[in-house]
Amino acid sequence: MRQRKQRRDKIARLISWGHWFTFFNIILALAIGTLYIEAADTPSTLLGGFYMLISWLGHFAFLPFITFIILIFPFCLIVPFSRFLKGVATLVAAFGLIALVADALFFRQYGYHLNTYSLSQLALDAETAFAGASFVLLLGMLLVFVVLLVFELALANIAWKRLERLREKHWGAAFSAVFVLCFLASHSIHIWADAVFYTPITKQDDLFPLSYPTTAQTLMSKHGWLAEERSQATDRLLKGTARIDLNYPPHELMCARQGVTRDTLVVVFDSLTATEQQRILEVLPQLERFASPLVGQTSVSGGVFELFYGLADIYSEPMAAKQQVPAFWKQFKDYQIRIELSGDLQQFDVASYLRQPTMESYRDTLTFSLQSELNNTTLEQLAKAIVAGQQVIVTALTNNTSTQTPREVYSLQNVQVPLFHTQNLSFAAQDIALLTDITPTLTQRYMDCAGGVEAFATGKNLFLPQEREFPVMTSFARDLVVYDVDATTVISTDGRVRSFANTTLEEMPNVAPATPVLVDGIKHLQRFSQQNDE
Repeated sequence: MRQRKQRRDKIARLISWGHWFTFFNIILALAIGTLYIEAADTPSTLLGGFYMLISWLGHFAFLPFITFIILIFPFCLIVPFSRFLKGVATLVAAFGLIALVADALFFRQYGYHLNTYSLSQLALDAETAFAGASFVLLLGMLLVFVVLLVFELALANIAWKRLERLREKHWGAAFSAVFVLCFLASHSIHIWADAVFYTPITKQDDLFPLSYPTTAQTLMSKHGWLAEERSQATDRLLKGTARIDLNYPPHELMCARQGVTRDTLVVVFDSLTATEQQRILEVLPQLERFASPLVGQTSVSGGVFELFYGLADIYSEPMAAKQQVPAFWKQFKDYQIRIELSGDLQQFDVASYLRQPTMESYRDTLTFSLQSELNNTTLEQLAKAIVAGQQVIVTALTNNTSTQTPREVYSLQNVQVPLFHTQNLSFAAQDIALLTDITPTLTQRYMDCAGGVEAFATGKNLFLPQEREFPVMTSFARDLVVYDVDATTVISTDGRVRSFANTTLEEMPNVAPATPVLVDGIKHLQRFSQQNDE
């Protein structure tokens, strides 16, 4: 009994020490967290500033606390030896703080948080400054780590020796209560901000590392909370598609070159009849038909834009105004990947600023061949590319089906286009695919970027299974369209919503997408627009 009591007392003392050690590391984490706040844009509203403050207090208190619970607390119970525990806690704290310091400094420079891609980019940028700079940088970080390790060891010993004095203090509990309240309040406020698209708060989502603020999602929609305010915010964002303030890309792309690649040929027609599709498969049996439905565009110009940029066509006008090329082209040039445009460029109204000069040296080529009609020359071009082992895609921009009523314009059968590809392109089954997905998917054969294809496109990577699931929102000029399993919904810029059945095309007056579907869809499409802080 006495030994059990001694063991319980020892464990209680170790846990108490762990609480105080964690508290002091929370103070250190908060100090480092000010580097993120200093690098961030000043919130435009008082509520946005208040949210930043409590989010800072809650988040940087949560990180050391959860680290203590997961990595240190179990040792208090399993191996209740002070020297061992202090050693483990010192190492964990030092590693955590050095990672936080490195991420904060990197974020201030690049606007990204650290990951495997950003580390390689950091080393590359350092070497451009002077030879051996990456080694000097690594040496500097090791030196900082040693300093932190010594400091944490001293802090652990001081907390252990003065534990009885610290236990007499009452302000520890008060500070803990403040941190918990700030953490809960910041997540609660973010739920509201996400529900009503309050951008001075939601734009801070990526400010702090390992931050995953709670969103409204289906909970508030299910219970009808904030329904009117959310409806007004949704209507405001819908009308916002009429004016896109381009912010593309929001951050510099950080990509890593793929080791094994090959040339790619993408042959694009303005449309393909059923007869022409059958002829392609007969002449080129090596091609496979993509089984998932692919949504094209209602105009050739819109289709060309979506294909080249991987962006919804609501961005076509601001891109043209700035004469900006697709963001990933710079990385392609750096990695000696040539973009080649051929065919009926004038017929397809390809902007002159997209026609890049031929590179003197290159390793791989991504060719877009734009064709108005299927002919023997095009079939021969395809056959040669297939024999050469190239990656080949054949698709169309529009569906040639005629429509009788306006409600049918965006029906799946009236916008669906074919997609044929060689076996060396491993497309995965999807509920539905878009033209915006094709080029971002192809880029994955040449490079991987931090954040995936969403770093530079609204499209998805079709190599990943079920990357495109119902419901899916896309744009046709200024209209937004939501495709779901049984119904299609058209949302005009004036906020009018109308739905019709996918099979019968009959109007469905009492059917509309759930609010979270609209929320997520609109936010995804407008990711490259600098929204107003209203």
